Amino acid sequence: MDYSDIVFTLEFDDDGANSRANDFLSKGWKLISVGTKLIDILENNQAYYNTAYVVGATKEQYEGYLIQEEEDLKESQRITDRFTD
Repeated sequence: MDYSDIVFTLEFDDDGANSRANDFLSKGWKLISVGTKLIDILENNQAYYNTAYVVGATKEQYEGYLIQEEEDLKESQRITDRFTD
């Protein structure tokens, strides 16, 4: 696969990683990699792994992502302001 147009990547490795990665893939982002990631070593020395997904965006997709992030931040701030006023 050609990744020469990728300018930005995101990695998801939490419990909702699969769903979040699929959301970006449905918007045309490319799947860069899927694999396991060591999240923690528990007290009993048992390793805790999650599946990690890396998706990549073109310049246009990244610009759209930044706009959406800014809108989400503004909405979050409006909600916070309602509860702190």
